Amino acid sequence: MAVYALVALALIAVSGTGPAQPPIGPLPDGVATIVAKMAERPVQFTSFSSPRDKGQWVDGRVWNPRKRAFLRAGGEVTVSPDERWQATLVRTRPGNSQPKVHLLDRKSGHTTKILLPVSTDRSRPGNHLITRWPTWSPNGRRLLLNVFEPGYAPRSEGIVLIDVPSMKSRFVQIKRALITGAGFQWTRDGEGVVVRWGKNGKSSIRQYDLKGALQRTWHVGGRPASQGQGTFSPSGRRFVTACTTAERSACVWDTKTGKSVTRIKLATSLTWTSVLGWYDERHLLAPTRQGVGIVDLRGHVVETLVKVSDRQGFWPRFDARGNG
Repeated sequence: MAVYALVALALIAVSGTGPAQPPIGPLPDGVATIVAKMAERPVQFTSFSSPRDKGQWVDGRVWNPRKRAFLRAGGEVTVSPDERWQATLVRTRPGNSQPKVHLLDRKSGHTTKILLPVSTDRSRPGNHLITRWPTWSPNGRRLLLNVFEPGYAPRSEGIVLIDVPSMKSRFVQIKRALITGAGFQWTRDGEGVVVRWGKNGKSSIRQYDLKGALQRTWHVGGRPASQGQGTFSPSGRRFVTACTTAERSACVWDTKTGKSVTRIKLATSLTWTSVLGWYDERHLLAPTRQGVGIVDLRGHVVETLVKVSDRQGFWPRFDARGNG
């Protein structure tokens, strides 16, 4: 996997100017179309990538409320639950560039640049370990980033946590977790993380505290879902994984017992994504036959939010809003 070139993020967003969410209509380059009003929902549609976007799967475009447009990002972007902070893991130049996060205060317009405490990769002299997938805690107080070695079915080295608004970062070593999809995800209380452990086809879910100590293990299949309200439902009573070999099903589990609640077969006509995460306590964000939408726990599509043409590559980003 490549290490990415450093590009400064120039996005200015001031709360209270323009719609916080993109309006109904086509996305740039015609990759998809928003077909439902996104305002006042428990999740926010913040960014997307597609192969039509000059192959920039990591970058894509992020919604800018002031400009009322999707603008180019300088890396992977996520918006905090209170919608104040926009975090971008900027692309770094192959070589000796240390990974960085730009934290944009959308209220003041000020950006803080944070160097991440990520060590170099012994197998690639001069390069740092791979850093991916910035993800906010449910309370918006911390940002998590995955750190892992390159290769097929890569293994974790740990995570970086950034406290907000102090902007202090620290590395937490958690080695050998199986990093597939989006790696480590938050527990509902924001005081721990969960991750897939084992190997493809035979794995479990482990929970760690924020010092890297193992807390518990669920002997369930799949990887933790990463978007919307996250892996755990708003109450924390259930969690969801993208399960089966091709991740074409969403498996819902009881958090207390680890027992199966349901398995939902997802739409198979689209080949660009799998289960995304929780929408609210009783619904998931998931692919539908038309695109991306809201699915109940019986697998029925309640509403399509974004329509995508068949086989069109498209990777949306939905972030949580509030505490669910």
